[in-house]
Amino acid sequence: MQKKKYYIIVNFVTAFAVTLFFSCQSKTSSSQGFLVADEAPIAEAFNVNLKYTDSGRLSAVLKTSKILNFTNKPFGYYEFPEGIVLDVIDKDGKVSVITSDYAISYQQTGLIDMRGNVDIKTADSTHLKAQQLYWDQNISWIFTDQPYKSYLPDGTINEADGFDANQDFTILNSRINDGVMFIDE
Repeated sequence: MQKKKYYIIVNFVTAFAVTLFFSCQSKTSSSQGFLVADEAPIAEAFNVNLKYTDSGRLSAVLKTSKILNFTNKPFGYYEFPEGIVLDVIDKDGKVSVITSDYAISYQQTGLIDMRGNVDIKTADSTHLKAQQLYWDQNISWIFTDQPYKSYLPDGTINEADGFDANQDFTILNSRINDGVMFIDE
């Protein structure tokens, strides 16, 4: 009888210890997963100099001091909280430069939202300044509903409350304009 009682106690203690071990482990895992999934990016990068190529040709260079990767969210995105400098290089090797204080890039839609001192200097010396600008990479289209100011190579200055254009600025639709334009007689 004494042996039987001993085995029952040992079995009970063993079962209790195993249950405690697995329950503690699973609680820790789920709480760590909860913190990462809800509050933090899945990755961070610092002092980035990223080069994009298209068919073996360098087409863009992105420089930023910080990237936060939130592609684990249902509508994944990359956030650039300290701004960007983007050099876009055309097929002839001409460089246009885009800068902003903040940017966010949505992976599912191909839309980039740039905010704060957005500045575009194209290879042909067109200069555009705005507080917010969107770039739809899928259709190569740029647009904003915010005020902007542009300076064209011929001296034309344009201020308006919004525009949309192709990324080469060969098509530009501007709204509620005010500006100075030079016309050859």
